[in-house]
Amino acid sequence: MSWHEFLNPIFGFPVLLIVFTVQSYLVIKLYDKKTIVVLPPRIEKEFWIAGDTLSKSYLEQVAYFIADRLFNVSPENVKSSIDMILPFLTTEPENLKKIREQLIAYAREIIVNDIYQSFYAMKFLIAKDRNKRTFMRIEGILRRTSGDVYIGQKKAVLNLFFKVKNGRLIIYELEKKP
Repeated sequence: MSWHEFLNPIFGFPVLLIVFTVQSYLVIKLYDKKTIVVLPPRIEKEFWIAGDTLSKSYLEQVAYFIADRLFNVSPENVKSSIDMILPFLTTEPENLKKIREQLIAYAREIIVNDIYQSFYAMKFLIAKDRNKRTFMRIEGILRRTSGDVYIGQKKAVLNLFFKVKNGRLIIYELEKKP
């Protein structure tokens, strides 16, 4: 009997058992691992996501994108601009219905009055209101024209009330001024 024949039954089974156990563990971990791909519309700054916590830079990038889509509009692009922000909105029926009604009325106003707008963002902050709801606020200057007539400019504010669920930003209420 050679040493290969002697060692094979003694060490072969335990090694095989260890390899099977490690392989099973890895398969289970890969199956349970959930990957959430989060991408702001344009990557301008580094950001991170850890569980239900999003970095301020990610929130800022998303807020600026949504403000851009809502305030930089014309009769020709208002519907497509609104469509671009829909993935960020809640799926809860009562909140979604309210937001959609707001956005439809807004699009109708832009189209009927032939309004062209440009928005210049100036300030971003994250805060809580009196009811302890977290929101992002974007402030800036909104310039409006109707056809060829310059209407004027005024301060515009967009409040986006949000929550984070499973690493996903969910906007459940919009407050737009004017």
